[in-house]
Amino acid sequence: MSRETDRLPPEWAAYGARFGRDGLLYLAEWRRGFTVHELRALFFDCQQVRTLKAELRQAVTDLERVSIERSQLEVRAAWYRRQLVLESRWAAMLARIIV
Repeated sequence: MSRETDRLPPEWAAYGARFGRDGLLYLAEWRRGFTVHELRALFFDCQQVRTLKAELRQAVTDLERVSIERSQLEVRAAWYRRQLVLESRWAAMLARIIV
């Protein structure tokens, strides 16, 4: 084992990761090495993706909840509309009887 791979954890070395003489981290599948800033940016991008996925799941859940509430409110509004029509007809019939 070389000195560059001694600085890496064994699970990283198993995937072909190594530090080059220029201080960059090289992976077996990539032609050029990663700087510390690029690795940090990749880490934060991964964290942002995880956060955005969680927010998307929450938004979908909220949308489903609001959709259910809306359908319940539409049923309730239809019931009140029918009641209003029935009470109006009932009042009209009473008005005819009384007059």
